[in-house]
Amino acid sequence: MGDVVLRELETLAKERKEDVTTIIANAVKIGIEKIRQETILERYLNNLMTRAEAVKSVGLDIVRLAERQREAVLADVEWGLHG
Repeated sequence: MGDVVLRELETLAKERKEDVTTIIANAVKIGIEKIRQETILERYLNNLMTRAEAVKSVGLDIVRLAERQREAVLADVEWGLHG
């Protein structure tokens, strides 16, 4: 697996004309932001923060997407339980 990741990093670095370390730094930054967003949405969906706070933290579009995804899952569960 390590070889595959290294090859991918080298390919991205070549295509973007950036150092591998820059690619890694950007990947870490993007990953941390994604984890932050998921944490905020989890807090919101578990009623640990208000919708307004979630919108302020991650934006309206992301909150709406999370709400739609939750509704879809709940609808699937309801269908599975009651047909």
